Amino acid sequence: MKQFLLQMSGIPGAGKSTVARHVGARYGAIVVDLDVIRSAILDGGLPIEASGRAAYPVMFALTRDLLDQGVSVVMDSPCGYDEILATGREIAGERGAAYKYVECWTEDLALIDSRLRGRPTLRSQRRAIGQHAIDAGGTDTDGEQLFREWIQRTKRPTDGYLQVDATKPMDLILDEVSKYLET
Repeated sequence: MKQFLLQMSGIPGAGKSTVARHVGARYGAIVVDLDVIRSAILDGGLPIEASGRAAYPVMFALTRDLLDQGVSVVMDSPCGYDEILATGREIAGERGAAYKYVECWTEDLALIDSRLRGRPTLRSQRRAIGQHAIDAGGTDTDGEQLFREWIQRTKRPTDGYLQVDATKPMDLILDEVSKYLET
């Protein structure tokens, strides 16, 4: 299979990190997880408000370096801004890698909340729909509204991408993603 850059997207709890890790294991790709980077930045003393601005350039630099080393890369981030989408495509083009994009999508906020509450949480991650990341404080009374806005704000290419139903069993999602990557 040709070297690829897979850009994952979706709201927190939609399954993008789970899919990313399975793709990495199956295809020998390296997963560059924005939350791991943000959490390390928080450990380094930056405030949570600055962690996202600091983490994206690190994610992009790591992706470029790994592609230069000849490995495929899975970028795991929510992809809520046009710049993130454009930079992913740009990096793949610069490095001659196939560009792929998978969005884990659902509007089932009860499922999302259950997943957020049931996963091991990194320092930069929300603990539930109504609970901020540890460094951001306690509860969030507007959490549901925020998640609905995030669902609408997700950026995706105009064509050539895969949107998977995040409510499906993971084995079915992984089959869809494998077929997409192998075409």
